[in-house]
Amino acid sequence: MGFCYQKNFSNPTLPVDEAQFWALVRAEKWNENIDKYRETGDAALKRKLPAFIFQATFDETTSKAGKTGAWRKQAATQLTGLVVMDIDHVEKPREVFDQWGLGTDEHGFINKDAAGRILLVYITPSGKGLKVVFKADVAVGNLIDNQHAMAKVLGVEVDESCKDASRMSFICKESDILYLNKELFTYENKEFAERYTALYRDGHSQATREDELGTNYANLREENKIRDNSCNSCQKQFKGVAYSEIIDEWWRQNGGVPQEGERNVKLYQLAVSLRAICDNNRQLLMEIMPRLGLSEEEVRSIVESACKETPKGLSKAMRSVLEGNKNPSEQSEHDIDQWLWDWGEQIEKLFDDFPILRDVCKGLKRNQYASALFVSGGFMMTLMTRCRYSFYHRPEELRRLNCEVMVIGDPASGKSFATRLYKLLIAPIIAADRIGKDAINAYREQMKIKGANKEKPKKPKVVVRVHPARTSNAQFIQDMVNAVEEVDGEPMQLHMLTFDTELDNTLSIQKGGSWIDKQSLELKAFHNEEDGQAYSNMDSVIENFCVTWNFIYTGTPLALKAKINERNFGSGLATRLTCIPLPPTNFEMMTRESVVDRESDHRLKEWGEKLDRMKGVLSVEKIVDELYDWTARRMADAKENNSKAEEMLLKRCAYHGLNFAAPFIVMRHWEQMHQDGAYYCGEFETDEVDWKLAELIVNIQYACQRHFFLAMAEKYFDDQQRDVLTTTHRRQKTYDGFNRLPEEFAVDDVMTCFAISNPTVARVKISRLMKDHLIEKTDEFVDNGTTKAIYRKVGAMC
Repeated sequence: MGFCYQKNFSNPTLPVDEAQFWALVRAEKWNENIDKYRETGDAALKRKLPAFIFQATFDETTSKAGKTGAWRKQAATQLTGLVVMDIDHVEKPREVFDQWGLGTDEHGFINKDAAGRILLVYITPSGKGLKVVFKADVAVGNLIDNQHAMAKVLGVEVDESCKDASRMSFICKESDILYLNKELFTYENKEFAERYTALYRDGHSQATREDELGTNYANLREENKIRDNSCNSCQKQFKGVAYSEIIDEWWRQNGGVPQEGERNVKLYQLAVSLRAICDNNRQLLMEIMPRLGLSEEEVRSIVESACKETPKGLSKAMRSVLEGNKNPSEQSEHDIDQWLWDWGEQIEKLFDDFPILRDVCKGLKRNQYASALFVSGGFMMTLMTRCRYSFYHRPEELRRLNCEVMVIGDPASGKSFATRLYKLLIAPIIAADRIGKDAINAYREQMKIKGANKEKPKKPKVVVRVHPARTSNAQFIQDMVNAVEEVDGEPMQLHMLTFDTELDNTLSIQKGGSWIDKQSLELKAFHNEEDGQAYSNMDSVIENFCVTWNFIYTGTPLALKAKINERNFGSGLATRLTCIPLPPTNFEMMTRESVVDRESDHRLKEWGEKLDRMKGVLSVEKIVDELYDWTARRMADAKENNSKAEEMLLKRCAYHGLNFAAPFIVMRHWEQMHQDGAYYCGEFETDEVDWKLAELIVNIQYACQRHFFLAMAEKYFDDQQRDVLTTTHRRQKTYDGFNRLPEEFAVDDVMTCFAISNPTVARVKISRLMKDHLIEKTDEFVDNGTTKAIYRKVGAMC
């Protein structure tokens, strides 16, 4: 029977006999590629190598381009009875091989039976691995079972990725072949093929030891057919839910698994609905579609017909299925309520390390601690407006401590704690503003009493940083431009602050008048982006400025929905916000207080005054490194879930984690601070306790982002994908054919990729591509007495 090889990914497989085998391993071109790969480690060189497929040959099927051939597809597998085992990360492969004693009477430490089953051993192209090809033992089990058994004999570990029958093995150099038994070229194990081929065609390649599963493979295969007929749909997911579960729910809501006579119609309906959550990807649909006894070609025809339908977005039927099969990881209201208690418990455990937290959370229930943490953190970072830090994204650019906080709870749910923190912590800024406000009010009084012909007083340039929601844009920008102070020899624009206990009030005020809509400023404030104004009226300053504005609001869920909804979600404001839920009181009375704790209030005021005099670059590099790793782990989760929504909500979380933790970390290390004139500054070393607080904050931020905005984010991307599908035009044959070409190719590849049957036409196509500077000729070789050229891509077809 023999085995086969594939010249490259764009070609079908071809049978290998002994002569072809030696021709491949002796070819100078491939030997040079292997040597260069070992020198440079450039994986692209390895991918250009031809590859053997020892475990299987393949039935003829039709490629996407309509070309018939023995394409390397798991569903077209015909097992040979050979097994391939990869042994990776071997520094000295020849020494390992010598210990086995193959080809000698002693056989090293390998028993004679096992040694007789090994047919080929060679060093892999990396030079740091061994490839072992041996005869399968049907009594042991399937391919991966045989690998585990042989690994025990050889004393090595198995590469689990080699369990698939269609797995390729890149060729080697002749000099890297350590052992070869010529039986390799003629070996065939019909019993093994009859036992396991059907299972591999169904995608069932995991370990199936007979002693564990018994011999009822027919039932196993039938179960595969009904559920999915492929392990791929179990592995692939849509927003964290396996496609197989979605398909099961579809059958449940649409009359059950179809029987003979209705399979084609129902599979077509399923495919039309599934394509909306598969990006209209034909290949993905083929992988996840159940077969229900139909052939590959019948299913492919159904998928092709479904994908030709005009895209109409998510159907009502599929939306109903997704609603009926929600991801268990999605938070319900019960989840967030429980998390608030858990977060409160974690915050309480930090009271001894961060004593100010005890004063911040005074008088609150444990499930309200998270809200107090973020509100106080927002006020404190505004006090520390003269501080900066270096972040992992563009570290040369020093960042400011910015926040946009919204505490969301039902009416009378206890939001008044924020007012207490505002009055105590922001007292230094309020006192400083009083001077500026008095000066402006005095100026306006003088303007009223001066006559028309009398000399007008000069308007004073004052600093007012705290602004109510009812502030005109002109006044707000004037004060922002004025609030500049020299810090360490550089001018620094200080933060504005807005605090309002009624988000509803803020929104209604900003619907009209001279204080209309500040959303553009809200968007730019988070990263202190540049803005400006140039109006012709006398009261408006003409100036460019960086938006430095922190705001903290408390409000109801309805107010938040008016602020952030499906219509404006794409603005990006949601990921800039820190939205913390305030739980319902659940008919519980607040704690009755009979003693006034003046000392707690005094400590908050005292820290407010200290932080208001803080300056310098914060030494939080270790926290930044930890946040980078945290973000990378969450990004891997989002990738695994294939969730663009999670990716978007995640991206700014690290900023929130650092900004809110910074004031508490500085207070914990206050002993390292020293006075520099009127200000405090100093370097300090962060530790695990500091990271514990920052990690808690960033976890809360990400969880609350998902709680409030995940559904809107998912709808945003679903709608976006629907719009893209509606406006996407079918790519022309020329573009598709060029994109299918491998990096290096010959005339035969052009004929395959462009579906050209005439070699002369293919050469004309090559000539045109060369004149357009998209390809170039790199080499020539002789094949059966005919000189042929090798070309490579040098450009991209737009």
